[in-house]
Amino acid sequence: MKNYDLSASCNTIEKNSSFTGNFSSESDFRIDGFFEGNIETKGKVVVGKNGKVDGTIVCSSADIEGKFSGTIHVEDLLSIRSTGEVNGDVVMSKLIVESGAVFNAKSSMQNEANNIAPLKKITNFTDPREKTA
Repeated sequence: MKNYDLSASCNTIEKNSSFTGNFSSESDFRIDGFFEGNIETKGKVVVGKNGKVDGTIVCSSADIEGKFSGTIHVEDLLSIRSTGEVNGDVVMSKLIVESGAVFNAKSSMQNEANNIAPLKKITNFTDPREKTA
């Protein structure tokens, strides 16, 4: 029996396919069809341009190019591409939202210790600052 590297494997729901239920895996997951239910993986989740997910996602990182509706919990980076649409509740450590993306979500950011990151308070507005524009 061969020893396969999990990081090289990817589970896929192809275009024009649908799945309803719970999915759990150690490796990456790509959805180009329709998925309704719960996804839990230690890998990356990609929702392709034709993909649609209604449910809950728990993963290490995610790229949303299609439509997502529900709750998503990302340990590291959540990237919403220009064709992406996210509706629901989002918890992540880092967030990228490209121009043209739709982001209608209640969101919170976590730090490394899985705690909600504290807000940085700006107290002195009279100090000289670098101009950025």
